Amino acid sequence: MNRLFLHFLQSKEHKVAFLELAYLVANADGFVHKKERGYLQSYMEEMEIQQTETSFSSEKHLSDIIGNLKDEHVKHIFFAEILLLIFVDGDYNDDEKKIAMEMKQQFGFSDETYEAFKDWVIRMDQLKIEGLKLILNQ
Repeated sequence: MNRLFLHFLQSKEHKVAFLELAYLVANADGFVHKKERGYLQSYMEEMEIQQTETSFSSEKHLSDIIGNLKDEHVKHIFFAEILLLIFVDGDYNDDEKKIAMEMKQQFGFSDETYEAFKDWVIRMDQLKIEGLKLILNQ
């Protein structure tokens, strides 16, 4: 599992908000893929949050979850990690794209910032595939 930036989240409020956001994203297309479930579980483990401490609800809107975030670093962490989650199942569908665009808008990110994050996520995925090929073909 990718454990890149979540350890930078210090407040429980940010950790819980991230998990709620991750659940919303994983459930965006109405189906939580096996890989997405794995990511959600690893997020909880990494941030030492129990499922009982969060209210995973499809009733919550994106603005309810991220509307109060002010810290730019926290916004960047949320965006990077959520894009990694979005791309984990190899499918960037319209529902996920809509959430990414809403996040971009709510966070006040430029098109350049969005593209930079998205390009980085795609390169990360390509590196993972390259690593697997190296391991499996040796």
